[in-house]
Amino acid sequence: MIRRNAPMIAFLFVFIAMLYFIYSVPRYEPIVEAEENEKEEPVNDTFRGRVDMPSIDEIYVLENTAGRDLNKLALFFEGRAAGLHYLSSEYFKKFNSNRKGLSFSKSDDGVFLGLRLTLDSLGRFMNPQILFSDTDDDVFKVKLLKHVEYFWRLPPSKQGKLEMWIPIRFHASANQRQTAGEKKISAKK
Repeated sequence: MIRRNAPMIAFLFVFIAMLYFIYSVPRYEPIVEAEENEKEEPVNDTFRGRVDMPSIDEIYVLENTAGRDLNKLALFFEGRAAGLHYLSSEYFKKFNSNRKGLSFSKSDDGVFLGLRLTLDSLGRFMNPQILFSDTDDDVFKVKLLKHVEYFWRLPPSKQGKLEMWIPIRFHASANQRQTAGEKKISAKK
């Protein structure tokens, strides 16, 4: 019986020896010096507004030789609002820091701009242009154009191109959020 079970007994001894070796080795504990960090409160100067993308009625098509569906195109633009929201947060953070303590008025609460887009047969937006804008920040404009050209893609078409104008509105909101009680008070006024 020992002869027949000798390989199994040898395997059991090797397994027990490995377990003993693993648990007998002391664990490595790195030497870390405790650093005293002053806890800073995070600055919450993010863009809390919204981005209004164009509906199908607001898209002005100049040329559609690719035969693209405008309903799908309008849905595509709605899906890109989050990327533009993220892109504009830096612009509005700078805008808010220049206006500390002041509330926004209706005349300067956002950015309105028009884009001229050319969609080629590969689904890329080639050489987007800003036709009109009510902001003077060239850095924001360049970032927006590069974002559109680099990140916006549609499925390719067999041939042709689509050329259009679209309006985009970035609505800013005040730097501080209202609590539920403040909203009720302002609604009663």
